[in-house]
Amino acid sequence: MSKKTKIDPRIKRTNKYLRNALVELLKEKDVTSITIQEITEKAELTRGTFYLHYHDKQDFLMQSMNEVLEELIEKVKPRQNDEYSSELEEKDESVSFLKLFEFIYDHADYFKVMLSDRGLPQFRSHMTEIVKRRVYGELISSIGEAEDVLDIPKDILISYITSAHIGVICSWLESDMKFSPAFMADKLTRLTLLGPIRVAGLENKIKLPY
Repeated sequence: MSKKTKIDPRIKRTNKYLRNALVELLKEKDVTSITIQEITEKAELTRGTFYLHYHDKQDFLMQSMNEVLEELIEKVKPRQNDEYSSELEEKDESVSFLKLFEFIYDHADYFKVMLSDRGLPQFRSHMTEIVKRRVYGELISSIGEAEDVLDIPKDILISYITSAHIGVICSWLESDMKFSPAFMADKLTRLTLLGPIRVAGLENKIKLPY
């Protein structure tokens, strides 16, 4: 098993200062109009320090985005188990969702601006694709490798779950996170495992078209 290369703490601090500076600037203006000079001044670092780590602004934006999303994935990625029980699955799912919402909560300023019109246009699609492939894709594949194990095509199931969850996250951020991470994790777990119609108690009130 390959070991991850440890990043020098000083580099991590520098990256964090620059990323925080970007977030503050994005609260005021569009990403396309922000300059490297503004980022370094806000971070109280020199342009020379910036160019030690990044080639240009686009390189900085992409690396920063990938670093945050990679950290998110590592926090919420489900553990691999050889045996599954409904109780274990529900417990692990809830824990993963709690970690998800706690991470978003702890980095709320970043996700708010990056998922807004002022952030990177490709951030949401990139986040969706990474979560789809690295979290739900691997989770569903670990439960059943064969396509015929599932009642619907795997790609449709993964796309549905991922899009729904990203939508819930965006709505939660837009509401200034009026519910706690624990509350959101519990509700998202129930919605995922039981389905929205059943969780809302609408089984007998909605007539399905088939």
